[in-house]
Amino acid sequence: MARTGAGAVAARRGGVKLGIAIASAVIVLLFASANFLVLDYSVRQANEFVAETEKTLVKSEFRNQIEQVVLYQSGLSVWDRTFDELGDGKLSERFIRHDLRNWLWRESGFSWLVFVKPAGEPVLAMRDGIIVPDGQSEEVLYWISDLIKRATASYHASLRRTRDGWIVAKSPTSAGRVNGGVPQISATGMRVIEGGMSIVVVQAVVPRRLFIPDERRSPVLMITVKPVTASMLAESERRLGLTGLGFSPITTDDPNLLTTGVGGDAFNPMVASWRPNRPGSFVWTMAVPHIAALIAIFVVVMGFGAVKFSSLVRALERSEAKNAHLARHDALTGVLSRSGFDHAITDLSRRGQRAFSIIAIDLDRFKAVNDRHGHAAGDEVLRAVAARFMARLGEHGVVARLGGDEFAVLLPGITDPEITLPLAEGFVRDALVPVPFQGQLLQIGGSAGIGAFPHHGQSAHAIMLAADAALYSAKNAGRNRAHYGVPGGAQPTSDIEAA
Repeated sequence: MARTGAGAVAARRGGVKLGIAIASAVIVLLFASANFLVLDYSVRQANEFVAETEKTLVKSEFRNQIEQVVLYQSGLSVWDRTFDELGDGKLSERFIRHDLRNWLWRESGFSWLVFVKPAGEPVLAMRDGIIVPDGQSEEVLYWISDLIKRATASYHASLRRTRDGWIVAKSPTSAGRVNGGVPQISATGMRVIEGGMSIVVVQAVVPRRLFIPDERRSPVLMITVKPVTASMLAESERRLGLTGLGFSPITTDDPNLLTTGVGGDAFNPMVASWRPNRPGSFVWTMAVPHIAALIAIFVVVMGFGAVKFSSLVRALERSEAKNAHLARHDALTGVLSRSGFDHAITDLSRRGQRAFSIIAIDLDRFKAVNDRHGHAAGDEVLRAVAARFMARLGEHGVVARLGGDEFAVLLPGITDPEITLPLAEGFVRDALVPVPFQGQLLQIGGSAGIGAFPHHGQSAHAIMLAADAALYSAKNAGRNRAHYGVPGGAQPTSDIEAA
């Protein structure tokens, strides 16, 4: 009986040991499963966040390229000379040679330049700077017929009747755009032209004064086609930190590619594609060996797992912070982008800030630097001026580049013109200081306008409009000066002569 009792105790002990072993195995299995589940979720979240951020950056990159083409084309399509040349329905040989071939085509990289009537009847067609018969442009016109219709409709919708003709009205939403100085009557898209993706811009030719006589109401449309070259894609890859940037059919199902539509054009059969950055792969490679070791040694697992998991979280936080910074900052100058500027204003409202000022700054003669010295010189000017603005502003606010050569400064809690006007004058002086570039001194200028909340309106949009109005008042008064917006009254101003 005693032996039977001893056997029962031994059996119970064996059962307890087995239970502990099973329980330990279950705990280790649950611990391992929990780690793998959390790691997998974190990896998927990181990959999704990076993918969405990259899509936003790619869309913004091509949107900026399209706006630059619109701005470049407007130098010829919004010009008295072009309008006058088309008065008799054709273009002179000197205009074609000097302004189209020697200037626009050589500098812009356009593959096609076509002037057509709204019905699609060509006036002039040039391919690679050479005049071609009208029939050769029919295929190009076929693929962009919808853009021709949209541009024609936008042109007619913008016309306002005057006593002796028509005026092309500017859109009130164009003030903050790169091409805000020209009317928004263009239609843009990205199309497959001659086997390659191209940026297409269609805009009615109008005089700079925007007055259209009755007999010229029916427009002539200027069409430009700029191929997206390998060098353009390589430069975009460098700016965005991507690889394999190109274009794929909209139906592509390659799991190794990330795609997004660009150009805002529903007729485009291609999408931008690239090989996405996947931080999750790196996380898996680094974490799996450690998790395997933790499963083998349960005691070590508890401490080491916590350290490793916190390290993973920190890595993900750094990755998210970096991508959030890229999404809200201008890649060229390092200051806030337009979306970052909007977020800063929204943050003021969230924190209950009830007083602030906005200084709108526009660089003068910047286009001349780009045209004469190239975009590299223009980029250097933008970087240098942005650095001067940030150095002058210090911790008193934030600087943003809204696009092209347009900047804005947000001053939380500051509305006194005795403070904001001298600060704006300082920004103008900063713009006047020449920028060294390849042994040359690049000279530009600047104009500034100030809007204050709540003095000039009850919304951030109203304050921005007031700042823009003061800015254009400063430009109209002779440039290189700052104006403080005063609703319904004269503008307090400061004139700064260029050195």
